[in-house]
Amino acid sequence: MSHPVVAIVTGANRGIGKAIVESLIKTSQGNLILYATSRKGFDMGFNTVSDTQIRYPALDIADLGSIRNLAKAIYQDHEAIDVLINNAGVNLDNDYTPENVKATLDTNVRGTLHMCQAFIPLMRKGGRIVNISSTGSSLDQYSGAIQQRFRSPEMSLEDLELIMQEYQNCADNGSESANGWPRKSYSVSKACINALTAILAKANPSLAINACCPGWVDTDMGKMVGSRPAKAPVDGAKIPIRLAFGDIDGVTGRYWGNPSIADKGCGQVMEW
Repeated sequence: MSHPVVAIVTGANRGIGKAIVESLIKTSQGNLILYATSRKGFDMGFNTVSDTQIRYPALDIADLGSIRNLAKAIYQDHEAIDVLINNAGVNLDNDYTPENVKATLDTNVRGTLHMCQAFIPLMRKGGRIVNISSTGSSLDQYSGAIQQRFRSPEMSLEDLELIMQEYQNCADNGSESANGWPRKSYSVSKACINALTAILAKANPSLAINACCPGWVDTDMGKMVGSRPAKAPVDGAKIPIRLAFGDIDGVTGRYWGNPSIADKGCGQVMEW
């Protein structure tokens, strides 16, 4: 490959995002330009090898202007990008309020969508997008009617937005359980990520766009679940890295994970 591989990792300053960057640096054969983003855009001090270049732009995925500014800056330097790993996200369910439900959906789902919409036009044919999801995205906790809507092969971006608005309305008036929703905005946001991934993959057949659960990882977010998480961040980085750079046999639009959230494998296609 004559051109350098240009990759973006959002939320690279901690947790799984940081582990993804560190693992890519270790496994890179050079010829890689990696944008490790954070809200403040500070130098994270990653030690590079060979001719790998690390850049540290500021990015707030909940701010459309911030996303557009990054896309413009990267496009000025490169004719195309190859990989986008949408890792940045929030879990505010320890303080479950209607306001935090909106903040979660705005960041995790709408922010990821805006990233994809900004960068898909800049991606090289054969490029890859990885959306970080969660085991909490399982539809088992929803009513049958909601499961059916999420699983519709005809779901559009407009349908997905309507689902989010309906959930928000239920959170606003406290009627989640009565209408088949869990009181878990993080889980709802990740189910939306899985649906979003399928929608975008169908609309962009020249790219490989997949979602994945990294497993139960020892990060600040992972510790919110309860007892000590099962895996180190470097293990949680394995599936995202495979989907971004490894052999996936042309699969796109699917959800990947391991049979157990404690497994340290590189993932397989799973139902959610």
